[in-house]
Amino acid sequence: MRFEWDERKNRLNIEKHGITLSDSWQVFERPLLIRLDERKDYGEPRWIALGDLNGTVVVLVFTKRGDTIRAISMRKGNKHERQVYQNRIKTASHGLDETTKDS
Repeated sequence: MRFEWDERKNRLNIEKHGITLSDSWQVFERPLLIRLDERKDYGEPRWIALGDLNGTVVVLVFTKRGDTIRAISMRKGNKHERQVYQNRIKTASHGLDETTKDS
């Protein structure tokens, strides 16, 4: 699997959130919660992932183009997102996989 991002968006993401999109591949190395981004029509499917980046829960927005994942934005998760991630991952690790959509 390949990863890509727009360098201009990456600079803006670093300025705004203090996180580089070039680290997005690391999020896919650990358990993820992924849902379809249905906030609006982007012209292609976009996904929102809650994942772990070096011990920090992050929210990664991405799209898939063939075998390439294109990172769009990434930020630290807020308190609610951290709780959702930790609760769902803990539940899944106990063999009780939940498939409901995050709110």
